[in-house]
Amino acid sequence: MAKENNNSFWKKILTEDSAKQIFAWLSFILAGFFFVSLLSPRGILTSKVRNFLFYLFGWNSYLFIIFLIFIGYLLLSKPSWLKFFKGFLGFLIFFLVFNFYFHLIFREGGFLGSLIFSLNSYLGTYGLIFLSFIFLLFSLWLIFEEKFFEFLRYIFEKTQEKIEELEKTTKVVTVEEPIKQVRKEITPNNKIKEKIKIKTRKALPKSIWKLPPLEILSQGKEEVLAPDIKTTSQIIEKTLENFGIKVEVVDVEVGPAITRFSIRPGEGVKLSKILSYQSDLALALGTPNLIIETPIPGKAVLGIQVPNKKSAVVRLGNLLREKEFLEGGLLCFPVGRKINGEVLFADLAKMPHLLIAGTTGSGKSIFIHNLLISLLMKNTPETLNLILIDPKRVELINYSDLPHLIMDPVVETKKTLGVFNWLIEEMEERYKLLQETKSRDIDSYNQKQINRKEKIMPRIVLAVDELADLMVTYGSNIEAMIIRLTQMARATGIHLILATQRPSVDIVTGLIKANIPNRICFKVASYVDSRTVLDTGGAEKLIGAGDGLFISTTLHRPIRVKAPFLAESEIHKVIDFWKDQAEELPFERQTIPLEEIENKIITLDEEAEDEELFKSAVKIVLEAGKASTSLLQRRLKIGYARAARLLDLMEEKGIVGPQEGSKPRKVLISPEDLENLNL
Repeated sequence: MAKENNNSFWKKILTEDSAKQIFAWLSFILAGFFFVSLLSPRGILTSKVRNFLFYLFGWNSYLFIIFLIFIGYLLLSKPSWLKFFKGFLGFLIFFLVFNFYFHLIFREGGFLGSLIFSLNSYLGTYGLIFLSFIFLLFSLWLIFEEKFFEFLRYIFEKTQEKIEELEKTTKVVTVEEPIKQVRKEITPNNKIKEKIKIKTRKALPKSIWKLPPLEILSQGKEEVLAPDIKTTSQIIEKTLENFGIKVEVVDVEVGPAITRFSIRPGEGVKLSKILSYQSDLALALGTPNLIIETPIPGKAVLGIQVPNKKSAVVRLGNLLREKEFLEGGLLCFPVGRKINGEVLFADLAKMPHLLIAGTTGSGKSIFIHNLLISLLMKNTPETLNLILIDPKRVELINYSDLPHLIMDPVVETKKTLGVFNWLIEEMEERYKLLQETKSRDIDSYNQKQINRKEKIMPRIVLAVDELADLMVTYGSNIEAMIIRLTQMARATGIHLILATQRPSVDIVTGLIKANIPNRICFKVASYVDSRTVLDTGGAEKLIGAGDGLFISTTLHRPIRVKAPFLAESEIHKVIDFWKDQAEELPFERQTIPLEEIENKIITLDEEAEDEELFKSAVKIVLEAGKASTSLLQRRLKIGYARAARLLDLMEEKGIVGPQEGSKPRKVLISPEDLENLNL
């Protein structure tokens, strides 16, 4: 009788919902305790529990807590015992499979994971992985039942619909022939066979100097290998038609670096829609440097710029024979040949400054040579003076024999500060002359000097081949001087040409860009560099070798040009022409010695070093009785360069002696003499 009552009691417990709730809350409590043990292992009990869990399950201990929470959730939902058993078994298999995966990948599956992994000696690793995947699918079916198959069926049907839709909308573009290469010659507009001599302005009728003849610069054919026009036009039209965009190629222009296909979109086609398929067009044409021009200036069409298979070599000798250069100002120079074959000229006197940017090998240095040679072809030392700064010591050093130079090419970075200081003083002196003669600018002053038959004021062009080297060394000082010159020097005939291969925001600052609106950018590494120089992208997609984007105050948007090429032998011919002429004529080159420039350098070290830091360094040296850079580095916690500058300043003030090899410097004063020094 008692046994029957006992059986009925347990049967009642197992069938009542309250029992399931009790087990559910026990599962939640156990999960919470394990979770606290994993997060707070410093307690005696929690540390032992944590170690046991990690020993048994490894990283899967966190999933074990979720397993307990899942069991509690199942019990609270009041399922039948069969449904509970299916869910429990499903999550248990799921838990064991992940234990195996943790041990397989990370070797962090604990004892249970290593036990399951040991089955690979019977089934093999790949067989065990395949079997675990089957068990994983089985566990998901036990947990979600029919919903699991509905989910798989939904994914399969959606994938099938996407494939059918893609097959309907996609059309295969068949090209009968591969893109052929078309050879075309870009010939100069003028065909002048007789010898040409550049005439100086009537302002200097009695000049003792002769300008170099144009024959000194070689001419040459400008041939390009352009893509096949008909085939490329068909690919452009069919590629856009596949995406539901109807366009028509209405014109093709073969330029020295690219071929531009003018397309007219159909009615109702948005411009942004065509631009979104720029990468697809580049893939269809097999070129990564494709640019879409929206729109072509002066035309109601778009331009697709496709690089030529082989670019033309634009000779400077061809461009200098153009009428616009022969009749232009003294500081006129060719920027390059445009896409339509026309030559773009600019006048440095109107610009009045220029910024050049581009990576190594993009044509930046060649462009500087083109500009300088163009100026030397039209200007004598009476009308133009040059100052060249070349920290790289390889590009502008060849111009050292020119009579136009007012100082030797500057190759040492520390002397550039003196050059800029002298240039600012020269600008102020010229403004005083303009004020005394009541002249508006240098042209007005020179005209008055010519009427009086007196010496005119030559223009000064400062060319810097690498601005980044100067900005890194003397950033704020160089920037302040450049800004002052670019803001005020135009009326006095002083012009800056700044070039850099590192167009970052700390080199080409906002103030420099604001005062130099005329800029040319050759190929750069990234879109950010292009934005830094041109305020727009595009330069990162140029093809190099003189291919550039030029922006000016007279242009609404950057214009693409192919800069001219100049051989090194031609540069030496022009330099030798002026050098030989200077030796024959009674001409004394009036140069400013570099020693005078060095005297004008502001002692930036004394200004930059903090006075308190210098005083502390002197006290340390006097206390130690010796002076060395390592001593100052340790005591003041500064770098080697700054400690070395402090020692140089002490040597200038007579506090320490000169350097004697690896020995510490001698201290020349006593602590009592410190008060008499003017620190």
